Amino acid sequence: MGMSQHCDEGRSLVKVVIADFSFVVQCMDGSGYWATHRKPEPRSRRSLFEQPYDWGFHIYSIGVHLLDKGLATEVEYWDYDSQRSTSYLANGVLRVTFLGLEDVFHYLERYGEPDLFVNYGPAGRPLLQRLEGRCFRVHVPCLRTRQEGVDNFGAECYLVDGEEFLDERSMMYVPVVNTRAIRPSACEKRRDFVYLASNYAGKRHDLLLDAVRGTTLTGHLHPVDASSLDLSDTRVTTSQWDEIDVVELLQSSRIAVYPADDTSNPAAMWECVAAGLPLVVNADIKGGKHVVVPGVTGELAAPDRFREVMQQALANRDRYRPREYFEQHWDTETMLESYLAFFTRMGWTRPGSS
Repeated sequence: MGMSQHCDEGRSLVKVVIADFSFVVQCMDGSGYWATHRKPEPRSRRSLFEQPYDWGFHIYSIGVHLLDKGLATEVEYWDYDSQRSTSYLANGVLRVTFLGLEDVFHYLERYGEPDLFVNYGPAGRPLLQRLEGRCFRVHVPCLRTRQEGVDNFGAECYLVDGEEFLDERSMMYVPVVNTRAIRPSACEKRRDFVYLASNYAGKRHDLLLDAVRGTTLTGHLHPVDASSLDLSDTRVTTSQWDEIDVVELLQSSRIAVYPADDTSNPAAMWECVAAGLPLVVNADIKGGKHVVVPGVTGELAAPDRFREVMQQALANRDRYRPREYFEQHWDTETMLESYLAFFTRMGWTRPGSS
């Protein structure tokens, strides 16, 4: 196990690592680099709800929550990149980037293993294997590869995206939302729908645009490049990163949509519901259908009925209660505590519990 520290009251503090690896950029010997490396000095940090609203809130949240509670001494976020780096985020999480798996191993030789390791996605599986018996491992499979199938393996417990993946060592994953930043507003509604997703094949912007083409439905796509889409005969506008305030975009829309099929449980869906928008989701999405409570938070729609279900949701949108349901069932801090309680039941030693 990684080396824990102790506070004045004798309560054990943990080192937490959260990994969301992209696929390896390059792989080279990093032993010399990390052998003499020094981490930057910690700086003043912002708490869970004080940190700037940005990508990654749901990824960092378990670690930031433990920092806020005084239960973690260090929290790190790991990813691959074209350059090595170590720098603190505003929330106190140390972001560490590596050139490849061997690079990570050399870092572990220098600084030791964490006590709690939370891995998102398939690219971290080799590291999960390396850390067996060395720390408590949590795996969030996200979009599963064909090789992974439906079985959960390679960790002490799992946060999964669909009921078909549930077993005795797993629970459903809800990407937590900064509900103090993302909330409903009584402001003017300037468009019928909003879709928050980058443009690539699995996100199915084509399905959505074909559904609304030739109609009077108005919408906005973010973050996308308009030149990459066929917007002809639609009333759809677009914006790219940093060109628009996402919270304002949500608050000024009537409903939200998610036509993607080859993706799993994107945080943006949950943000839409937290903002009080009824959500229409492609029934063929790979994971995350539990965000849809029919008649309450939104509707699932077959691809060939997507426009019809959108129109029905718009006509009845005042009957939905997405924000109320979100607060009752997926409250941010309550969800984080439920994850920690689950880890404890699965064998993790929570600080202060011994």
